[in-house]
Amino acid sequence: MRISILFVLLLFSVDLSISRIRQIPLPDNLLECNRRLKDVNPYSFIGSLYSWLCENAIVDASGLNASIGAYNISLEEFYKKIFDDHSTRQPRQAANKCVRKEYRMLTPEERKRYHDAINILKKDTSIEPDKYDAIAKILESTPKTIYQGPGFLGWNRIYLYLYENALRQVDPRICLPYWDSTLESQLNNPLESSVWSAEYFGTARGPVRKGPFANWRLPDGTQLIRNVGVDGDLLNNQIIDDILSRRRYEEITSIEESGQQYSILYNRGYVHMYVGGMMASLRMSTYDPIFFMHHAFIDYIFERFRARLRSLGVDPTVYPKWGNGTLHEPNAPINIFNYTVKDGYSELFASYAEYEPVPFCTISSISCGPGSLVCNVKTGHCIPTIRQRTTSKRDTVESFDNVGVFKPKLPYAQSTLIDYCCDESCDVSNWIMIPVRVVKTRLPTQRKYSSYPARGGLVNGCLDIYSLKNVQTLMTYITDWKSNRSRFDRCERQASVSQIVLYSHGLNYHGYFKNSSIVTLKHSNSVSLGYIGVKKPSDVKGGESRALVRAHDACGRMCHVACFDKARGEYKLCSGAIAVNYEKPLMYGRQFNDAILRKFNFIGDKNVTQFKKDNLFLTFYCD
Repeated sequence: MRISILFVLLLFSVDLSISRIRQIPLPDNLLECNRRLKDVNPYSFIGSLYSWLCENAIVDASGLNASIGAYNISLEEFYKKIFDDHSTRQPRQAANKCVRKEYRMLTPEERKRYHDAINILKKDTSIEPDKYDAIAKILESTPKTIYQGPGFLGWNRIYLYLYENALRQVDPRICLPYWDSTLESQLNNPLESSVWSAEYFGTARGPVRKGPFANWRLPDGTQLIRNVGVDGDLLNNQIIDDILSRRRYEEITSIEESGQQYSILYNRGYVHMYVGGMMASLRMSTYDPIFFMHHAFIDYIFERFRARLRSLGVDPTVYPKWGNGTLHEPNAPINIFNYTVKDGYSELFASYAEYEPVPFCTISSISCGPGSLVCNVKTGHCIPTIRQRTTSKRDTVESFDNVGVFKPKLPYAQSTLIDYCCDESCDVSNWIMIPVRVVKTRLPTQRKYSSYPARGGLVNGCLDIYSLKNVQTLMTYITDWKSNRSRFDRCERQASVSQIVLYSHGLNYHGYFKNSSIVTLKHSNSVSLGYIGVKKPSDVKGGESRALVRAHDACGRMCHVACFDKARGEYKLCSGAIAVNYEKPLMYGRQFNDAILRKFNFIGDKNVTQFKKDNLFLTFYCD
């Protein structure tokens, strides 16, 4: 029987323990979020994306203080002045509307003014800690469940209006551009898009050291970090078409109503995961200016859906029906003055901006605007140019030309930079490393490797020694249905090795950790060792760190979590919610090297390193 892995997690809440790591129950709000999948087709959604959306609501249930850094003054007057300077009491006339263009459709002068305005806000400390971060901070105090219902669209529209008006206080000629990530999805390697050059977003991976937002720091001193392309995916034209094919708001703002492929809330998360770094944390995502451009594109899709409703004779200002919580009721406040989620659906806020679409092109009309888009005459779409890299000993020089099609060799293992932030401190000493085992099962539908057996001296080209279909005993355990789950479009279907993403999400602390392990896909089953970071537990008696640990493959398919049951001497499926304390014997390392020493014995014959089989509490089964 097909059972979604996320639903399986709901079935296991017993307290398995071994030494100083134990399983704990899942938070109630995460259980509720997972229960929504009970009657959903497991092939209609990507498990890791749905899991990410649910888990980002965990901090609300934990009772943690959502604020970071020191904010010692009231921000109300600052926000009020932004709205007063651009009155929200009257609709804008067409001539005064802000025209929001795609980021690459800005002229070089417009792009420079836009970047300058953002940096002026960032440097203006007349409001603590600065004006940009004062606006970004709004998201921290907004319940993350705003992303789980129709209230999101109204909240998002008003929030963008606030941000745009702050920019216009600096330069009245500015309108917020949007980032259409479907353009990058048309490239073979989106990471090579010129949008990641210094002229646009800047650094794609690691601390942002190039581009308009180079060397930015968050209020707590953390560097602005990105991990583009390590996880997640981009939006594509099929996703947009699916959303715009619906006929009611309820169908695009509810996962249960018509399936996640039609949900604007669900699909919005792709890009957060894809950009990574601060964008991968809903609480911190606004500290990267990419957030506002991505969310402007989501608002553009919302506006296109409003136009579709009008064409169907439906009033787009009528707020959708909702029965799953007061936060999404029509008159629920949105933490921005006295506005409600329903206000964001009004014609008033719709009148403040209009969106200019990206042009189509033909062989006779190949113009794609003043930016870094070029015409793909085969498809009639404007696509990004490719940035070219030249590596020196110390750095990487980035530029781009007008070539829009590129087929690179992608690395099997992509590194992830971790900020090591726990609560208000960002330091590797805050973390401990838990060794975990990863078991990967090869699926019958995966590639053949042309490894043929010889019988009677002749090579039999009809068989592949690695193919499971030639071993009936294994086929009874590994079935085809397991390989058909939905996956990221960028997923490499024919790779011989794969990356398993390992991560933890703090339950009683603010902190997110991501790492990876490499597995081979040639064998029916392969085993790898990985490490997951959790906040270092307090050495006070009874002090412990609580976290949710998860894993998924490079295609976004979730792995089962199993905890060791000491009483039975075997692994059993568990929820993945764990508690770690400071009592000895420790089942983790204080650093990566310490964790390695706890799993390998180097004493004795230096040429024969011994693997320590005991004290391995967690195993991830990826099939």
